Amino acid sequence: MTGTAIELRGVTKSFPGAERPAVAPLDLRMNAGEITVLIGPSGCGKTTTLRMINRLVNPTDGVITIDGTDIRDRSLTELRRGIGYVIQQIGLFPHRTIAQNIATVPKLLGWDKARTAQRVAELAELVGIDPSMLKRYPTELSGGQQQRVGVARALAADPPVLLMDEPFGAVDPIVRAHLQDELLALQSRVHKTIVLVTHDIDEAVLLGDRVAVLNVGGVLEQIAPPDELLAHPANDFVASFVGDERGIKRLSLATVAELELEPGPVLDGGATATEIGAVLEASGLDWVGVTESGRLAGWTPVDAIDLAAASPLAGAELQPVVAQLQPSSTLRAALELILTARSSTALVTDAAGAYLGSVTLETIRAGLAS
Repeated sequence: MTGTAIELRGVTKSFPGAERPAVAPLDLRMNAGEITVLIGPSGCGKTTTLRMINRLVNPTDGVITIDGTDIRDRSLTELRRGIGYVIQQIGLFPHRTIAQNIATVPKLLGWDKARTAQRVAELAELVGIDPSMLKRYPTELSGGQQQRVGVARALAADPPVLLMDEPFGAVDPIVRAHLQDELLALQSRVHKTIVLVTHDIDEAVLLGDRVAVLNVGGVLEQIAPPDELLAHPANDFVASFVGDERGIKRLSLATVAELELEPGPVLDGGATATEIGAVLEASGLDWVGVTESGRLAGWTPVDAIDLAAASPLAGAELQPVVAQLQPSSTLRAALELILTARSSTALVTDAAGAYLGSVTLETIRAGLAS
């Protein structure tokens, strides 16, 4: 899915009695099927901007369109039926069961009981709510479970747009990390146009397809994919806001699949002593990895290899490879593995165990530099 789903053109918002606008003339495009993250310091207007999209706050000036249609040309009811809304406080109805909370919008739309029940069951599975919880009340659920219910309720009528205002800010870091992963998994299936507000730059670069950095007064300083934002901040404000550890943050965005892998100190089990010697000299290591029919079988130290034998590796006792990665592994995971495994080289295999190549600290550095 491509194209602009939401567009703000010259949008401003001034509140009575305020010395300056909450949002200066703002031009911003949000792509269909992507997560656009709004981030910035307090007073940058990110929540105000979000709330203007579903007219919880009306712009002072400018135009906001969704799929090319001015939001002022739609009734509030019609507009908001096409927009799911998730907030930090969740806002579940305490006197209604979880199933009834999820069914709020379908009920308002006049869906029959069978259709509503089917949709509730679908959403419970989609967001990871155990069916046994549907008869419970919000106070009986943990914060993370309540947040899942909030997302399910927002998706109930299958809206094309989802607005999320600090959705995970009220839960502890461990639950927050799980919910972030679940949102990404969910988005890979439903492909909604999501606008998400956060104050956490790590959350922004993890979740966003594009990240919009706003300055005080709703001034757009830069909007870019996370890796571009970290690698090439538009100005000093953006560089300061994203932090000094931009290179470390980028490690979480890139994967091993994007690297140019090295051959590594790995040989087939039938390798000759000459071949083993050449690999050891090239790598400077005191061990070699061994493959059998292309699959990584293990590794053995040099001291355990009988180089005088016709097939030196044939009788070697192999040890399991600890420093092992897959193409989907992040560069951060690769770096951590190399450091914690006390090895300068990590070996990469696919899901079937086939050996693909090796990663070193230099490989990672070159990957970030490209």
